[in-house]
Amino acid sequence: MSCKIKCIIIDDEPAARNGLAEDIREINFLEIAGAAGNVFEALEIIQKFSPGLIFLDIEMRGLNGLDFLKLIKVKPLVILTTAYPQFALMGFELGVVDYLLKPISAERLKVACDKALELYNYRNNEPSKPGRSAFVYLKCNGMMEKIHLADILYVEAANNYVVVHTPTRRLLTYRTLKGMENQLPADQFVKVHKSFIVSKAHVTQITRSEVYINQVRIPLSKNFKSDFQKGVISENFLKR
Repeated sequence: MSCKIKCIIIDDEPAARNGLAEDIREINFLEIAGAAGNVFEALEIIQKFSPGLIFLDIEMRGLNGLDFLKLIKVKPLVILTTAYPQFALMGFELGVVDYLLKPISAERLKVACDKALELYNYRNNEPSKPGRSAFVYLKCNGMMEKIHLADILYVEAANNYVVVHTPTRRLLTYRTLKGMENQLPADQFVKVHKSFIVSKAHVTQITRSEVYINQVRIPLSKNFKSDFQKGVISENFLKR
């Protein structure tokens, strides 16, 4: 890529900030723009440098990291760094790139940063590596599964889970449909019903009340029809 990704570290433990900074300096596509001991200091750094990536602790004095993520409107890519595994689901529902448990090894950090690089390149329309497309990670059966966005046909809500449908697999993951919607790029996916998100590229037929993904019929709700029309088709295409 043509320039480095500016990143900041937010952690209320100086030793954790310094240790993470040392490892980040070994990653050639990252540039540390600043470090903060709390989210209020972080806001000043974000406004000044507009970083592309944040390394964010969760349990901090004052406002915690997850509450901070809910408040900021324009979100950079975020990698959570924490000693607490119980917040992983909430973190992924907020669209974080990865969830690192302390103590963080340099090898595990590099894996997370490689994910962030590919997503950063995708957001900025820069090719990452030849032949590779953007992806998401889903926790299925206790493992993190890498799913390429181009393979996702549609996503279906199932109580406290969602089912991600691809041409060859059905992946069940414990999260809300809203959380999945936040993670998927809006230029490729659109919500058509309270229980369904579809890939725009895989829509094969449309009626007034249904969307077809190959032979699968998916309801098209009135509440979401306007967004669907704007994102996929013209108004005239629906008129029969």
